[in-house]
Amino acid sequence: MKGVVVYKGKYGATKQYAEWIGEELGIPVFSAENIKVDVSDYDYLIIGSSVYIGKLEIRNWLKKNIERISNKKLFFFQVSGTPAHEREKLETYLCSAISKEMRQKMEVFFLHGKLDIKKLSWIDRFLLHMGARLSKDPQVKKEMLTEYNDVKKENLSELMDKVKSVLR
Repeated sequence: MKGVVVYKGKYGATKQYAEWIGEELGIPVFSAENIKVDVSDYDYLIIGSSVYIGKLEIRNWLKKNIERISNKKLFFFQVSGTPAHEREKLETYLCSAISKEMRQKMEVFFLHGKLDIKKLSWIDRFLLHMGARLSKDPQVKKEMLTEYNDVKKENLSELMDKVKSVLR
């Protein structure tokens, strides 16, 4: 089976995950903005997206390519700062951009990203601080302003196992 990874992110976590997937499976990796292949030529797609202000970065690419990918085997990974135990919130991001029919055709994986405040654009820093200021819970406020990097290759183990089981 022939596969490809297509991703769209903002600050590098989604790209890193996509590159690790491509390396391990020996398949090409493209950002959604610079894709140089016809995705309809592939048997399966691994699609990755970061979440920015509650929306999937790759949503426009998905809408534009829905006809070309709807009959493919699809794996989807979503990268965000939302902790894994907040499953309902994570699924809200997904549901806002991808139809129920399409979600039912996908294997979905939620991955934790990173926050490096120094690398944020000034507007994103401003929005982060405003969001924290609006929080009534001091613990949530502190967590929102705490840097972290949970981008680790081992976070991909479940996704990789699923993809490899389909390829056998």
